[in-house]
Formats: sequence, C-alpha cells, structure tokens
Amino acid sequence: MPRNSDCKLPLPNFSIQRFRGINDLWLPKLGRVTLLTGINGVGKTTVLEAARIWATRGSKKSVIGLLTERGEICANKDGQLDQDDGLYIKNLFWGRTPTLADPILIGPKGSSESELLEIYCNPKTYQGLLSTIRKFGTAKSTTTWSSMYEDDSEIDLDTDDAFILIDDIQFNSLGPGTSNTRKIVEYWTKIVLTPNENHAVNALNIVAKDKIERIAVVGEKHTQKIIAKTERSDIPVPLKSLGDGVTRFLGVALAMPCSQGGFLFLDEAENGIHYSALTDFWRMVLQAAHDNDVQVIATTHSFDCVKGFANAAVENEEVEGVLVRIEDSKNGLGAVTFDESDLEIVAADELEVR
Repeated sequence: MPRNSDCKLPLPNFSIQRFRGINDLWLPKLGRVTLLTGINGVGKTTVLEAARIWATRGSKKSVIGLLTERGEICANKDGQLDQDDGLYIKNLFWGRTPTLADPILIGPKGSSESELLEIYCNPKTYQGLLSTIRKFGTAKSTTTWSSMYEDDSEIDLDTDDAFILIDDIQFNSLGPGTSNTRKIVEYWTKIVLTPNENHAVNALNIVAKDKIERIAVVGEKHTQKIIAKTERSDIPVPLKSLGDGVTRFLGVALAMPCSQGGFLFLDEAENGIHYSALTDFWRMVLQAAHDNDVQVIATTHSFDCVKGFANAAVENEEVEGVLVRIEDSKNGLGAVTFDESDLEIVAADELEVR
C-alpha cells in the first residue's frame, strides 16, 4: 500500500539561512512526523526555533518569547525589554552581525505557494526587526514591522510590496524536560469532556504500570495539580507520582489536539520515557499527528528513540515518518534523509544513523 505523501504539510521542506548558528541548511523533505538526529551542537534545536519563528511570521512576541525561554533576555510581563536586552536581538543572526544585505531567510521553497520569511535587523540599534513574508510566484508580500520599541523607526527596504494578511500557524512546543503542571492543565482544559480526553487516557496506559481510569485537575489556580484514578486503588494519586514517562506521554497526547492544523515541536522527544516504550510512543505520535492534522518536528540523541521511531513509521503506512540526520562537514551543514524504504532497513538491521 503506498504511503500517504502528506503533500499539504505547512513545511514539506525547510530552508534556513543566516539564523543563529546555521549559515545555510537545506532539509529537502519533511514528513507528517520528522525526527532530527545529529551530534550535540549541530543545530537540531535551532531548526525547531527557526520553524517556530516561521510559524509566527517573525512576530515581536515570538522572538521575545524564544529569547526569554533561552535565558538570553529578560522581558517583563508585558513583553517589554530593557534597552540593553534589546541588543541581544543580534544573537538571532549568523555571526551576530546583521546587515540589511544579509537577512535571515526561513521557509519552504520550490512551490508557488511557498512562503519565505525574511527578517531584517536595524543595523544602527540592533533592536528593531522587520519581518517580511514573500510568496513565491506572486508580486506581493506581507510586510510587518516588529520593532522592539515603540519609537523605533522602520527600515527602508525600498519596496512597493502591498500588505497582505497572512495568519500565524498554530503551534505548541515541548522542551527537553517533562511538561510542567501549568502547561498540562492548560492543554487539559481545552480537551476535557471531548473525545480527546479518552484518547489522552488511553495514551497514558501505554506506559502506566497500573491502568489509569480517569484523570482530573484539582486545586485553585496557582496550586492546581493533576491526579489520576488507577484500577488498583480507590484513592486518586498525583499524576507525577506515576513517573516521568506518564507525564511526558500525557503532555504530548494533550498537545496534539491543541495544535490542530499546525505544529508540535518536541525537543529531545525521548526524555523520561523508558526505551521499551519508545515504539509505542511513536505509534501514538504518528497516529495522533494524522488524526489532528498536526506536523510534528522532533529531535533526539538516543539510538533507542531512532529505532522506536523507525519501527513505528514502518508499521504505519498511512502516515509518513521521515528521519533526518544533520551533519557538519568542511562544506557546511548538510542533511541526510531516511524515508520509507530506508527506515525499513534501519528498523530491521538496527543501523546506527545518529
């Protein structure tokens, strides 16, 4: 049976130029679920960051949020920066020396519908950002000024492009650690009393030693916690007491319906999950991504995670899973893609492809 090509993915391929530590990287094929591998520091997490920035069209909120998460700046609750923190905007640019002649370029290419994001930085202050989406094959583009400060002036790009509203693409991002309670509660609130609630509980039982019958959120806003009712006990227990694997599964299972039509980014996807459950984990991710129309991009350091992904992707002929190894050489960064037929070999022969 031929595998679904998922040709309508937001990112069927991905090009990154002059973003952070990546001068030029071309990923010629992404799947419904794509797993990125490679040595430490090669740029896997940077790819996730670039995809996040692309999904939000380089907005001020997304840039500040990303830099704040990485501890590079300290924004207040209103998203405002100190002047000194604004200087760190240049860290987004290759070599930390942005110029109007060399913008960040992020996005897919090769189609008339492809949307390339260009990000320029004010070279006088290193603070203001101009984000532009250009559609291939059209004469018009979206231009939005995303200044870090209200009084910053626009960069003159000498363009007559008309303004077109292009919406952000929804996404959720789960980092290397297990999901925190606040994020899980946020996801749970959105899906409780829907069919997705049962799907999430079923996903938990892949890794739970004691079968979980129900879960619930209890407590006031700032003291909320998640409890679970197991088959063996009449007394609910805190979910986190059942192990990191259960919490990781729940975070991913809840994030899927909350990312419908968009992206889910998983950094170090295997964290907290026992190696024996990784094939089941990827089975759940592949099917949930298909059912919720979500494109998943994940990273890993683990051979067991790669093996589990290969096993699950080969089994599921309906959903396309792609493994991409990012390599650094004297010619710069490159990508080696392992698609359907390659993954069968990886799964059967346990090839080392990290």
